[in-house]
Amino acid sequence: MVEMESYASISPVRAQERKNKSLCSIIYKEQIDVNKAGIWCMARWNDWGFFIDDHCFLWHVKCHTKIHLPNFRYFNDWKSYMYKCVITPSTHEYFDNYPEDDYFCTISLFFNGESCCLICAPPHYKKWVKVKLYDDILLLDAVSFCKDEKICTLFRNGKLGIIQMVPELSTCLSPVTFSAPTDANTEYQMIQLVSRQDQLFLVQQKFGSPSVLEVWKADFETQQFSRVFNLDGFIIFLSQGFSVAISSSLPEEKNHVYFTQNNDHCTLYAFHIGDQSVSPTKQFRIFNRQNSIPLIARSVCAKNIDSSTGKGKMKKLSSSSECGVNTTVNCRNSNPAANNICVHLTLDLQKEISRYLLSQDAYMNFRLVCKLWRSIAPPLRWKVVDHAAPPSSSSPDQESMWLLSLNQNDGLCTFYNPFRNLNCYMSNHDLGKSLFFLEPSPSSKKIIHLPQRTEEYFCDTLSFSASPTDSSAWVIFGITCLDLKQVRISYLRAGDDKWTSMTMDNEVSFLISCCSPVYFGEQFCVISFDGNVGTFGFLKDGSPYWVIHEFFLLYSPRFSSSSCLFLVQRDQNMLYSVIVTQQQNVRVYELDFGGDERVKLVKEVKNWHFFISETSSVAVCGMNVNVDDSAVFFPSFNVCNDYIYYSLEDAVFKVLKDNGTHKGQQKELLNRVWIRCELAPFYHQPHCKAEQNISMVADD
Repeated sequence: MVEMESYASISPVRAQERKNKSLCSIIYKEQIDVNKAGIWCMARWNDWGFFIDDHCFLWHVKCHTKIHLPNFRYFNDWKSYMYKCVITPSTHEYFDNYPEDDYFCTISLFFNGESCCLICAPPHYKKWVKVKLYDDILLLDAVSFCKDEKICTLFRNGKLGIIQMVPELSTCLSPVTFSAPTDANTEYQMIQLVSRQDQLFLVQQKFGSPSVLEVWKADFETQQFSRVFNLDGFIIFLSQGFSVAISSSLPEEKNHVYFTQNNDHCTLYAFHIGDQSVSPTKQFRIFNRQNSIPLIARSVCAKNIDSSTGKGKMKKLSSSSECGVNTTVNCRNSNPAANNICVHLTLDLQKEISRYLLSQDAYMNFRLVCKLWRSIAPPLRWKVVDHAAPPSSSSPDQESMWLLSLNQNDGLCTFYNPFRNLNCYMSNHDLGKSLFFLEPSPSSKKIIHLPQRTEEYFCDTLSFSASPTDSSAWVIFGITCLDLKQVRISYLRAGDDKWTSMTMDNEVSFLISCCSPVYFGEQFCVISFDGNVGTFGFLKDGSPYWVIHEFFLLYSPRFSSSSCLFLVQRDQNMLYSVIVTQQQNVRVYELDFGGDERVKLVKEVKNWHFFISETSSVAVCGMNVNVDDSAVFFPSFNVCNDYIYYSLEDAVFKVLKDNGTHKGQQKELLNRVWIRCELAPFYHQPHCKAEQNISMVADD
C-alpha cells in the first residue's frame, strides 16, 4: 500500500492543523476563466476540476480554491500521451468552511502505451504515485465505480482490472477473472465503461453493419457480462472521455443512451435500446468549450420534475452524482372496454366471418379486434418474389417492400410495410444463434445449417453471392477492419466444411462504412467512410484478391467523413453509392469500375426506387405505389412516427402519409433488412396439411 502520513498518534485538532499547514503551501484563492484559450479541463468531479495550462492544478468552481500539483511525466507533451483522466473523491474532508459536505479529490492519469498510471492524492499532493497496469496491452477506458471507491480499467483484449482507491491506494492492478465481450481484432467507433452506484456497464459500437450500441452489464458474482435490453430507471450519456449514468423516469427518456459522434460535440444523438433507433435530440443541451469536457443539462423546454422533493432543479452531472428526476407517468390505459361484440357471436359464426377476408387490410383489422379473432383467423404465408423476373410477372397490387427486424432479446421478428403503415410479428423457434441460410417459400421453409465461425472468423458485416437454391457456387463473405491499413476477410464457399480467414493489406487507409457488402460483377464490394470501394473476389485459378478503388477524390461535391455511405446495385451493370450527409442531404452517385474509374452525380433514376438500410440495399423497378419516381427509402420516421422518404427530384425528405415536405427531426431504425415479398392469405385444405407456414401476428 502507498504510505500516507498517519495522524492517529496525535489529537484530531493537531492533525487537522498539520494537514492545513501542509496544504497552505500549494493552495491559493484565485478567480480563473476556465474558458480562456490555453486552459484545458481534463475531468470534473462535483465542483472540483483538473486543469492544465503551463502547470497542472485542481480548482474548486464555487470556492475558487486552486491547488497546485506537481508536474507529471509527459507533461510537456501531454496532448500526445494522455489518454484518460479520472477524478475520485478522497476521505479527506474539505476544510474551507464550505456550506456543503465536500471532500478533496484524487487524480488518476492514464497514458497511451504505458503499463502504469499516475495518481496524485491528498492531503499533501506532493507527488505522482505509479500504479502498475497490464504489460503490452492497449488501454481502452477507465472509470470509477463502486461509489467511487475503485477504478475499473478495460483493455484491448477484454481484460479488466481494478485499482483500489479508498481507504488506501493500491500500488498495482488487481486482475478480474472474467473478460468483457469485446473482439480484440475489431475496430470500434465507441467502447466505454459507465458506472452507476455499484453497477458497471459497457457500451460499445462497432464499425460496419449494424452500427447499434450494445449495452452490457458486469456481474461480479457470476463473473460474466450480460446483454442489457432495458435500462431500468436510468439513462446513459457518452462523449469522448466522458460517461455518466443518471436517474430518469420521464417516458420520453426511457431506455435511451445519449452520445456524441466522432469530433462533433455540438450534436447529441439518442439511441433507443428497445427499438434500436437513433435520432438527434434537443432534449438535452451540451455545454462544451474547445478546451473543456462536455457538460450536459436538460433543455429549458424539457420537463424536469423531482417528485420526491417537489423541486425542479438539476443535480450535478458527474461520475458520482445523478440527476434526480422522478416522475411517475402511466402511459397505458389498463381499463379496456368491458363490452365486446365478440362475446355475442357464436364461434362458428366468427370463423365463417374470417373466411371472407379478401384483402390484407381487412385481414389485419379482423385480427386487431380481440385475441379470440386473432386466434381463429387463417394463417398467413410469405411468398418470395424472384428479383430477376420482369416487373410485369407479378401483381403490383400484392408486391411490396417490408422492413424486417429481429429482437435479439426474445427472437421476435417484426415486419413493417411503410406503404400500408402495417406491423406484423413472427415467432419462429427454428431461428437460433447458429449460422444458417433461411429461405421461405410458398410450400416450405428451408434451413441450411452452415459451419460455425470461431472467434478468429468474427466479422463486422456479412453478405452472400446467391441463394443456395439458385446457384451451386454460392459464397458467403465477411469483413472486419483490424486498423486503417489492414482488413480481415473470412469466406465460405459451397462445399467447404470450414471457414477461410486471411489478413489483407490496404493500399490506402480503409474504414468500413455502416452498410453491408454488395455482390456486383462476380465480386463483393465494400464502401469506406471516405467513398473508396474495396472489392473482393477470386481469380480464375481460385486464389482470392482484395483491391481498393480510390473514388474519394472523384466525388463532386465533396462530403465530410461524418456522412453515411451505402452501396446499392440496380442491375448487373449498374452500381450506385448513396451518401447521406450530416445535414441530411442525400446524394446518389453512379460508380464506373471500367478502365477509367468515374463517379457521376445522379439527379434521377426513372421508374426505380432505392431501399437502403445498414444491412441491405435493394433497387426495385416499376412499383405501383403513390410516391415520386427516383425515391430513396430509409428506415426513417419523423417525430410523429410517420414514415418519411427522400425524393431525388425535389431534393427533400417527404412524409409518405400525405407526401408533404418534411424538414424536421427524424429517427432512423438500425439493424433492419429490406425484403421483397407477397403477403397472401392461406386457407387450410385437406390436401395441404403437409405444407409448413410462418404464422403472423398483427400489431396490437
